[in-house]
Amino acid sequence: MNENILYGERMSIEVCGGNRVEGSLKIQGSKNAVLPIMAAAILCDGITVIENCPDISDVHAMAEVIRGAGGEAEYRNHCLTINPAGIQNTAIEEEKAHEIRASVLLSGSMLARFGKITIDYPGGCSIGSRPIDYHLKSFRQMGVQITEKETYICCEVQGHLRGANIRLSFPSVGATENIILAAVLAEGTTEIENAAREPEIVELCSFLTAMGAVIEGAGTEWIRIRGVSKLHAVKWLLGSDRIALLTYAMMVAGCGGKAFFETERSFSKIEYKILSRLGCRIDREESGIRVIQDKRPEPVYYLRTEPYPGFPTDGQSLLMAVLCKSGGVSMIEEGVFENRFRMIRQLRKMGANIDYVSNRASITGVTRLHGAIVEADDLRSGAGLLIAAGMADGVTCVTNEHFIHRGYEDIVGQMRALGLDAEYKGKQKEEGI
Repeated sequence: MNENILYGERMSIEVCGGNRVEGSLKIQGSKNAVLPIMAAAILCDGITVIENCPDISDVHAMAEVIRGAGGEAEYRNHCLTINPAGIQNTAIEEEKAHEIRASVLLSGSMLARFGKITIDYPGGCSIGSRPIDYHLKSFRQMGVQITEKETYICCEVQGHLRGANIRLSFPSVGATENIILAAVLAEGTTEIENAAREPEIVELCSFLTAMGAVIEGAGTEWIRIRGVSKLHAVKWLLGSDRIALLTYAMMVAGCGGKAFFETERSFSKIEYKILSRLGCRIDREESGIRVIQDKRPEPVYYLRTEPYPGFPTDGQSLLMAVLCKSGGVSMIEEGVFENRFRMIRQLRKMGANIDYVSNRASITGVTRLHGAIVEADDLRSGAGLLIAAGMADGVTCVTNEHFIHRGYEDIVGQMRALGLDAEYKGKQKEEGI
């Protein structure tokens, strides 16, 4: 990892727009799968090895949380090794809990393995209300006593967790993962109704099954977990990141050109439909996907973000950027997080024509975007601004790039591999533009 970029002097990303995409790249390992898998690794005594692990700041922050609890976590050459044998501290450090929201996933694992955890309310991106009420309510059903303080939560169970029938009022990904992590070592059987169905849930369940867990129904809205007495460590090859794949495909859709992406993944039905509607041609080849765009993007007259298998909320900012130069009027309704539209004011600085009321945005395509100094508000808005920067005339400087490094591995290098003109700039350069 480039320590200067992520943890040293604050950098920005400068993009000189106007280039068409021409190139290829290998899609990184999945951010949204590796974090719950890291939490799952503490459920056993042995050494877990995760291959194809992305070199992103969220992974390194989660590794620091595990080390702070007394475990070992070493990252080298896209391989993460976790040894939880030394974990004794079940109180998660305040700073790290605020830095990474996925730290909340340690709650299920810690309760299953050690019977207690104290954790500050988790942080992450400011994309709207993401309460952990679903997590806490589910834990209570499994026999956990919870004390909520102003800034932290104490969870403890007397004896063992017990299986329960849990119905989620919303198919929360994090809550589904936390329940699964708690249930695999619980006494009896746990059933989750209205469970999240995202591919990352499926990969977590496959990982746990390889460790010896008994899980049925992953990828459906009804998941059944029969608790076992012990799990064992495994070596795991992490799948590709579907949102990273969609991000780079949207760069092709917006900037025009063609690119090949090495990945075992395919686009979901709705992602394929939207990319095709934008005008892209998508060809599945033996080792990946080729995306070609040879015209101005077409409008998407209406789209609502929804839990999987709907169009992902993580893809909304990416799509909005592309639609800014479409040949018509598009409508996006945000159905998951209410603050996803914070990026609109940044796109307007670049000449975008966007109106919004509540959770609906109307995007009227313009023929030209221009470079500007813009600010990432969260991980996916940062990626969306980079897409817009590639589509714009002139130079765009994207600040707050640390958000982007939470989920994208060397995104400047990846953009260069696709033929786009991007580079990191230091703080003084950023302020002098």
